[in-house]
Amino acid sequence: MAINYPELADQWDEDGCYQSPSALHGWLTGYVATGGRLTPETWLQEAADYLEIDAITDALRPQLLAFYEDVTVAMGAEDMAFEVLLPDDEEADIDEQVECLAQWSKGFLDGFGASGKVSGTPDKDVLEVLQHLDAFSQASLEGADANDPENQQLLNELAEHARVAALTVFYAFNTPAPATNDKTLH
Repeated sequence: MAINYPELADQWDEDGCYQSPSALHGWLTGYVATGGRLTPETWLQEAADYLEIDAITDALRPQLLAFYEDVTVAMGAEDMAFEVLLPDDEEADIDEQVECLAQWSKGFLDGFGASGKVSGTPDKDVLEVLQHLDAFSQASLEGADANDPENQQLLNELAEHARVAALTVFYAFNTPAPATNDKTLH
């Protein structure tokens, strides 16, 4: 993934963004997963609204445009290398990582709804993963031992589940481009 979480987090702090990079990544992933696409200017306005900032600064603008490009490319990549954007254990303690997963999951659901592309009840598999992401949006380590090494393993498993959930939704709403056949028959 080309997105650098620490750089984004620093810029977010500098610009007074209310939502985390994980939350915005989740929002954009949910939006794109439904088949929604945005022009660069519309994306920047949506990002500003979701981040609850008045304007996109000159420093934040290229980061957000690269952010959009990275998500849309990664979601549709054949290698399915899409990743949920979370700080790693060198950047944040386990409490913050779990909080970011919860924010990502809520963001995904917000973006899913904001796209306006889904009408009616989604199919069974999509509905199931949306329910899982709703549960993940409530995740916390409250009352748990933050130093328990099993917490990192559990976080990794939940992040992988969220990744697969996002791809499940993406493949349900985005039909792959037809294969082109360069051979002409005469």
